[in-house]
Amino acid sequence: VIAPTALEVCDDGTPDGITEMDLSLKNSEITGSNPAYSVSYHENSGDAETGASPLPTLYTNTTNGQVIYARVENTTTGCYDTTSLELIVQQAPIAFTPQPLIYCDPDNDGTGVFTLTDADAEITGGATGLEVTYHETETNANTGANAIDTTVDYFNIVQNAQTLYARIESPTIATDCATIVELELIVEPTPQLVAPTPLEVCDDISADGFASFDLTTKANEILNGQDPTQYIVSYYENEASAMAGNNAINNPLAYTNTDDFNQIIWVRVEDNTTIEGCYKITSLELIVNPLPVLITPAPIELCDVNNPGDEKESFTLEVANDEILNGQTGITLTHYETQADADNATNPIF
Repeated sequence: VIAPTALEVCDDGTPDGITEMDLSLKNSEITGSNPAYSVSYHENSGDAETGASPLPTLYTNTTNGQVIYARVENTTTGCYDTTSLELIVQQAPIAFTPQPLIYCDPDNDGTGVFTLTDADAEITGGATGLEVTYHETETNANTGANAIDTTVDYFNIVQNAQTLYARIESPTIATDCATIVELELIVEPTPQLVAPTPLEVCDDISADGFASFDLTTKANEILNGQDPTQYIVSYYENEASAMAGNNAINNPLAYTNTDDFNQIIWVRVEDNTTIEGCYKITSLELIVNPLPVLITPAPIELCDVNNPGDEKESFTLEVANDEILNGQTGITLTHYETQADADNATNPIF
């Protein structure tokens, strides 16, 4: 006879430590699977010695931790031996309903990629020795059938939101002893962004390649018609900060570039209607265009031949263009009668 480990079963009703259990589950362990041995169970050692008052195979214990006795008899010789067996009624594992697993959907097709085991620790509360399996239906969770393979990522089969069922059990208990909790999978939309065209400004009077930019002027272009009240747009000097949402540029209305003439900054757009704060980032090029280098031309002089004495003649202002531009191309010159008009580009001379 092999002294058996305790018969541990799950309490199937009121958590009082009393339940019906199948004693025959221990037959193979006690006999070492010897087919020549028969096993009967008894409430006390005296009955086990005489073979009196055998217990039914489906036996309801009288106390939790009750010790009964097994009589093992050689069916050929009639020789026997006895051993004890402890009956332990376990409660189903305590399990906790986890927070939903959330996936930010890059293409907004309603399908996400989930690592289900990310919910294990929350479900078990960190308790050791418990097995967690996930199932697509509550029926499968109750029976332990068709567990989802958690060694690979899971793709939801119901668009946008799906309920899975987690089964939590202790593998040391002889009969099913599981707790079932729900796990919500939520697929949230992400902003659909358009890569913006460069933001260009003219260099200031210092001509050093640095200038002030209003970064917010690109928000509508980036959102491409999406409701701006639904999104938080922020700007960053590097991609890592944009990904983390840290160290945003604190003066986007008047940002001075830190690299002369040309710089890449990063824009983070976050959907403020989502639980997870789903976001996307894109880059924005800042360009400081240099001011034309102009040469003050020599005066244009004409003789007073049209109505002599009135000192009025018709001047062709463009004759000074080549001297002003000094070989520069791609520049348009416009003429004004006052400095104020020239500064404001108003009232040009035609």
